[in-house]
Amino acid sequence: MSEGADERFDGVLLNIAQQSGSIENILDSFFGFLQRKTDFFTGCADEQAAEQLVLKYYKKHWKAGLKRRQEQQERNKVADAERKKKVEEQKRKDEEEFNRRQAEAKKRKEEQPKIEEVTEEEAAKIKDAKKEKKGDEEEEEKDDKEPPPPGNGGSTDKYTWTQTLGALEVFVPVPPGVKAKQIVCDLGGETLKLGVKGEPLILNGKLHAKVKPDDCMWTLVDNKMVQVTMEKFDNMKWWNCVMEGDAGIDTKKIVPENSKLSDLDGETRMTVEKMMYDQRQKSMGKPTSDQEKQHDLLEKFKQAHPEMDFSKAKVNYGGGGGGGFGM
Repeated sequence: MSEGADERFDGVLLNIAQQSGSIENILDSFFGFLQRKTDFFTGCADEQAAEQLVLKYYKKHWKAGLKRRQEQQERNKVADAERKKKVEEQKRKDEEEFNRRQAEAKKRKEEQPKIEEVTEEEAAKIKDAKKEKKGDEEEEEKDDKEPPPPGNGGSTDKYTWTQTLGALEVFVPVPPGVKAKQIVCDLGGETLKLGVKGEPLILNGKLHAKVKPDDCMWTLVDNKMVQVTMEKFDNMKWWNCVMEGDAGIDTKKIVPENSKLSDLDGETRMTVEKMMYDQRQKSMGKPTSDQEKQHDLLEKFKQAHPEMDFSKAKVNYGGGGGGGFGM
């Protein structure tokens, strides 16, 4: 019987197989059918004849099944070799990237200015030069048109990070191939320790601000990167760095997405928008929203009392910075 002819009964046989539940039950049902409904057992001259007939077709399909199994094993072997090759290639690339980062970090560290002893006269000259430079930098800041930091975060030679008002994520490269059980990560309310067992800690110090340890977690990504997610204790402030002493970002340039603001409740959103407005006003040397309100109240009072002279009055609106109004 051809293979195509065999397939005619697949629907019926699959139904039998599903109801039988196992190979033993399928064979038992089939030989039971032969015994009840045919003369397979009663019509044979002897037991050997029936047994040989069964073995004939068993061996036929055993050979076909063996060939198919060998072909599948060969395909699996090729696929495994290809997967292994890709894994090794990716591991090599990851190791090269990790070593490159380490070399760049070492180079930056070596290029950092070293402390040298100077005389008082030289110290005074350096101080004056810094004052002049600071004045030039303040002028440049006014015309600074740099875009907001990516992800509202930044990067150092040890990690990159992003943040929202309520949380931040830190991505720390580790030697490729490490296992999760090798990672050391200790998150406290104000401290973070992270590294690989048996090696010096990559991060070890005080955080920029408090976090909620119970709501923090870490994950090993692709066995080459540790992702640390932290919930801020104060979810109304932007961080300018993750670890104290690391390079910071200019939080005045952060512009939250509108979609994020829309997720906040009404009262919180108003507070955030007010904070953002005041921050922009202060950066431009203009009055904050509270100072503007106080100014408006004073103007109304002056209009209600024209007999009073305010020309020589000096008004301090307070409000923690910002610009003022001319009287």
